[in-house]
Amino acid sequence: MKQVIFNVGGALSTYIEFDGKKLLIDIGKSEDFNPITDFLIPLYKKRNSILTNNKYSLDQLIISHPHNDHMSAISDFNDSFSPQLLTCPNDNIGMPEDEKINWDLVDNNDDTIKLKNMLIGRTPPLCSTDTKNQIIYYIPPKKVEKNNDLSNESYCNNISIVVYIRINGTKIFLPGDIQKLGMEYLINNNTSFRNILGEGVDILIAPHHGLRSSFSVEMFNKIKNNKTRCLNIISEKVTTADSNRQVDSRYSSEEYCEGDNNFSTKTDFVYQKKTTGGHIFINYQNFAKPFLEIIDNKVTLINRFYSE
Repeated sequence: MKQVIFNVGGALSTYIEFDGKKLLIDIGKSEDFNPITDFLIPLYKKRNSILTNNKYSLDQLIISHPHNDHMSAISDFNDSFSPQLLTCPNDNIGMPEDEKINWDLVDNNDDTIKLKNMLIGRTPPLCSTDTKNQIIYYIPPKKVEKNNDLSNESYCNNISIVVYIRINGTKIFLPGDIQKLGMEYLINNNTSFRNILGEGVDILIAPHHGLRSSFSVEMFNKIKNNKTRCLNIISEKVTTADSNRQVDSRYSSEEYCEGDNNFSTKTDFVYQKKTTGGHIFINYQNFAKPFLEIIDNKVTLINRFYSE
């Protein structure tokens, strides 16, 4: 039961193994690191994983929304992997009309075309590979499109699929790039989502790379104790003081995280970690006590997954 949040600059990709499942959420890459060619392919080769039609299989690929920084490694993925479930906003035949994406409101580039081609022949509905411990939520795209506030804030970000996962007593929340008004809408219009936030969040992969535009006080108000328990994780590139991509400082405060993690000491609590410091590896072997580690070396990272 392990997870890595990759250091891919101002992008996002995370790989998780739990309950016998292999799950990849988003596949952004950077100039220095590609989660497919630098991690997944070497890991699967090291494990002597079986190839079917020259491709490896994993249980699910979730692409939270079709923005380049969340799927820039899609061609590399499609060349070598075939997911049993491919979950992302789409418009397949048989889906309810409200749940169909309007591709005209999405940047039409090579990655988008590749994703649309991968979706051909796959059937709805959007679902999880583990219905008990992995839950997905989203605002139906047509609801976003028809709501001027949500679409003006960002149509593509606000159709993000958000994921809540329970792994051996630890609760992980991945909200994609959903922005403040989108998060508020989802909270106000989805009772199940409100209730599950009330269970608590131990590890938060901050929405929209931790940027100020997506910090949601409403979200924290609904989380048990109004703060995360272990850590807030930011997938973001190195920024300067005058950058317009400033991470919200509240993620690194005790007001929004308890700092109950192995980075903290009795006198120095750690509330936030950024992937700019390295890949963030998490081992969930101990119940409700995840062990976190910052790893720079990709060989070391692969070995963490290869070994028990």
